Amino acid sequence: MSKRIEPKRKTPLEILRDLRDGHQEASGQGPVEAQRYLEKVLSSQHSLPNAVKFFAYDFLVEASYLAGEAERCLEAIAAAQRYLPSAQEETGREIQDYLPELRFCERGIGLLADSGEIEQALALCDQALELGLGRAYESKRQSLERRL
Repeated sequence: MSKRIEPKRKTPLEILRDLRDGHQEASGQGPVEAQRYLEKVLSSQHSLPNAVKFFAYDFLVEASYLAGEAERCLEAIAAAQRYLPSAQEETGREIQDYLPELRFCERGIGLLADSGEIEQALALCDQALELGLGRAYESKRQSLERRL
């Protein structure tokens, strides 16, 4: 009886690298293509690690924003927030290196403030500050507080 060959399983970091490569390639064709690529990955990869889902949703935030799809952008922001703890636990250095590129806080603050959801925008400012994203978010927070 021969042994069954087990398929090689990729690590979450390998899957993340593939996601980044695919996203970068799709982004070269514009935000709509990037959005389409990310939606396809998220809907077809049922076993996508939660940590990788965070990155996919954060990329989707930017693609949706640039494509002018505010509602989808807000949905992606909520999903990115949901998966952030997994990314922090499972990717360590990757998430720390990515934080300066993080999109869901900045795009979310802008969209929420523009739609009058100041409290939610302030909550995103607080989250950005907790992540150590710095003074720009302190300034945004102060500006939003003046609008209350």
